[in-house]
Amino acid sequence: MISDNSFVSDLLSECSERCRRRDFRISRNNFPYTRATVYVAFFAFILRLIIASSYLNTYDTEWNIMWGVQLGDGFFSAHSHVDALDYPPLYFYPLWLVGRLISVQSIGGYPPFRMLAIKFVPCLTDSLTCVVLYKAASIRLNTYHNKTLGLLAASLWAVNPAAIFNCACWGQTDCVLMFMAALLLLALDEKRVTAAGVLWGAMCSTKLQGLYLTPVVGMEVLTICFGSLHPRDFSLSAIRKPAVMRFVRFVIAAVLTMALIYLPFMLGSGLSSYHPEQSFFEKFIKPVSVYSEGVAKYPYSTFNADNIYMLMGLNGVNDNYRVLPGISASMLGSLFLLTAMAAVIAVYIFGKRGSQWLAGFMFMDCVFMLTCRQHERYQILTLVLLMGAFTRIADKRILTLFSLNSMVIFFNQFRVLSRMREKSGWWHYYMYADSSAGWMAQNGKYATVNSLLGLMLFTASMVYVFRYFFDERSDESLISRGIEAVRAKLSSGQ
Repeated sequence: MISDNSFVSDLLSECSERCRRRDFRISRNNFPYTRATVYVAFFAFILRLIIASSYLNTYDTEWNIMWGVQLGDGFFSAHSHVDALDYPPLYFYPLWLVGRLISVQSIGGYPPFRMLAIKFVPCLTDSLTCVVLYKAASIRLNTYHNKTLGLLAASLWAVNPAAIFNCACWGQTDCVLMFMAALLLLALDEKRVTAAGVLWGAMCSTKLQGLYLTPVVGMEVLTICFGSLHPRDFSLSAIRKPAVMRFVRFVIAAVLTMALIYLPFMLGSGLSSYHPEQSFFEKFIKPVSVYSEGVAKYPYSTFNADNIYMLMGLNGVNDNYRVLPGISASMLGSLFLLTAMAAVIAVYIFGKRGSQWLAGFMFMDCVFMLTCRQHERYQILTLVLLMGAFTRIADKRILTLFSLNSMVIFFNQFRVLSRMREKSGWWHYYMYADSSAGWMAQNGKYATVNSLLGLMLFTASMVYVFRYFFDERSDESLISRGIEAVRAKLSSGQ
């Protein structure tokens, strides 16, 4: 017994001495970057939940709540009976849980809790994006410099107004897509093609807009598997079996992921008793046909998206409208889309540098600004791509582009959602005598100004992007390059 007591006493003494000698002061060598990032993400989550419960919004959120409730009438047969359902199936799982929570009167009948139920997953995933961005910064070189960049990126994302408004105020699922896109590009950074295949399949099964990144993901995977695609470096005869098998692993992972997600809902829809007038095949293919139906649902040149079509005054105008003799807005948008895809291919084949984050930003920004049928929220995906590019390239100019684009995207969302809330008469709760909102009459002018600012930013962004990929002196300022050229010309003239 004495021996046991002595052992415990010695152990406690040793622990006490170690704790006494522990240095809690922060220095460059022991700065808690990871812990600080976790705190940032946690506080970002709490902040979003506070705003989510306080900002009552029925626009779009009630549609998602309705879907969640109706999923209880048949989960895997959802596409056969849920009203106006135009989502791929992966997000049905959290929506089903939302429906069960809403059925509890103390939650569904109390607006702040109702908001928390539908906004919880978007707020959670957006907060976790802070951690992904930190990881992206320190993925290769575990240095103080990279960790500092990662912590800065996480902190800026935590207070980003566009992201906060999207998930906490509006309750949209775009932040879920951004989180998955960040994970996908992080997996590509780590050359993990199987994980990238799974994430790409999951992302496309969550929101239709996940397909937009396909050209960039495809070219990046080809580069990872087969090396440089430049004509002077690439040769079919040099392709080896391990490289082919690596690419096949990506394809199999993507196909299996989508199959595992879709097949239960396709079978459930095909075997359901709903719509007996339809054949098994018509109902079976329904979960896949939501892609085409989603695209065809809003056949407008632009639907509240502040882009070039908004500047043309084509908001809510059918994209068959002729913008030029013999050329409709739809045809013009398709031409721009093909051009953007060609630009992605050119960047990967002839670019002097590589960055899938920046290539993804370039393509997504082109899609939003130049193609039809865009909504006000679709540009937000560019922000996580820009911030990811900042963590990898560490260029202050990207930080400026990120900040300015965040404000333009925030205002585009704010303008649309606030207008819908004014129409709903939310202010009646506060007994306002005057039910008018003067700024609503100027909404069109605000859209024009914001679209013009967005176009200017788009131009500056494309200049930066193409200089990064094709200009060996892209680190130098264009102004200084111009001054240098003028001086050289003057000197040669003398």
